[in-house]
Amino acid sequence: MRRTQSRADAEQPVVDGSLLEDSKIVATIALTLDARILAANALMEELLGIGVADRLEGRSFTEFLVQPDEWSSWVQPRDAAATSILRLRSAAGTAVTLRGEIRKTRGSNGPILCGLFVNAGDETRLRAAVQHGARMEALGSLTAGIAHDFNNLLTVLVGNLYLVAEELRDRPKTFEKLKSARDASKRGADLIKQLLAFARREQLETAVIDPCKVVTELEPLLRRALGSKVALRVELQRDAGKIRASTAQLESVLVNLAINARDAIEAKGAVTIGVKRAHLGATEAAARGLAKAGDYVNVSVADDGSGIPPDAIHKVFEAFYSTKRDRGGTGLGLSMVRWFAEQAGGAVALESAVGRGTTVALSLPLSADQSAEQNDMTMPLSTLPSGKERIVVLAPEEAVRSTVRQILEVLGYTVDLAAGDEDMIAVLGAKAGDLLIVDGPARDDLGLLDRARSARPSLKIVVMVEGQRPRDHGSRPGISVLAKPFTLAELAGIVRHSLDAGGEA
Repeated sequence: MRRTQSRADAEQPVVDGSLLEDSKIVATIALTLDARILAANALMEELLGIGVADRLEGRSFTEFLVQPDEWSSWVQPRDAAATSILRLRSAAGTAVTLRGEIRKTRGSNGPILCGLFVNAGDETRLRAAVQHGARMEALGSLTAGIAHDFNNLLTVLVGNLYLVAEELRDRPKTFEKLKSARDASKRGADLIKQLLAFARREQLETAVIDPCKVVTELEPLLRRALGSKVALRVELQRDAGKIRASTAQLESVLVNLAINARDAIEAKGAVTIGVKRAHLGATEAAARGLAKAGDYVNVSVADDGSGIPPDAIHKVFEAFYSTKRDRGGTGLGLSMVRWFAEQAGGAVALESAVGRGTTVALSLPLSADQSAEQNDMTMPLSTLPSGKERIVVLAPEEAVRSTVRQILEVLGYTVDLAAGDEDMIAVLGAKAGDLLIVDGPARDDLGLLDRARSARPSLKIVVMVEGQRPRDHGSRPGISVLAKPFTLAELAGIVRHSLDAGGEA
């Protein structure tokens, strides 16, 4: 530990503290019994707000105690170490709470007190991180628990809306209404996938998308959500370029940020959504938390509201932290915004000033693929892959079985249904099934799939799942996965791909 030069020989503690001199974790201090400071390491000096030019040794330790009368408890006999809470106030007036041990020992000139402490704030943050992890695990379990049933409902809804819309293509007005309902249902399904992926910390499926198009299509909804007192301004650089991300995720981010901006405006104000391209050099990219220099698409949401206090800015991206607790805030919104940016290979930054407003800006890497987007929501059935093979559908829920059968039959396939495991084995034994589509609890039962293969060795299998590819199915030949709910194009594509594949799907 650091000591005064003039008193070094007289007051040197018998404990050699050289190993703790530069510690960034343990703060150490040595004191006389009348509270005079003999020595302290660099971390203790930092916590007490003592600069290089200042002198700590020789000062009274009681001037740093929040309650100076607590000193009396320090000088009680301490022949063995005792755990203590030390509440200090730094030279700058900042409160500091330490936890550690105080030991009475003997120095060269009599008994002294030696203390070893850690910052209790670090301990609190560690405990908070553990609690956060437990909450995220609980959220993941809850989300996974409801995803199957909810996705079954959406599978039926989306599938039937696609089928009805196909029958009404020659009635443009009715078709457009059904198409809007169908697209909204698919968008809701994508949001469920996003929530499930966020809860499980999974990589969500992505595509090449145009942020300007996403903002334009979302603009009417945002204007209604912001209300009459908040103006929405949209500033788009039409040639900003495309990114690789999830449309549903980007929509969710924009809605989330716009609602946050609206809530920050106390009376009248404006929210501005911007999209533009930016080339970032190595220094600027590093400053924004990006891995490399290059071309990025900047998506920003700004408001002229109340702003965020400086002491809260570094916390707002933490899960479960909210500045709107009194208004029902969950603290998940900005955490999901940061997660989206990171999943897309980018980063998010926030600038705010109290009374002047807040800007949240996402820097998302420009996709190497800038080709035109293909919207399978408007593709007629005649353009989708089809076939004449026989397919067996195993799904415990009748509505799911019926919807999948109708879609496959429209595509030209012959379909047999099975409600349970034994039904499936019986059907496969009696008829020449080429492909098995499995849903429900059996989707993770590899033993059941092996039984199906035993009945028909050449059988190809498609497993309908929530979230990402199940770990146990990842390396199994002839097994493909299809995330629910799905579009007609997705179902038609995976079925045709599985049937046409050789040894693997």
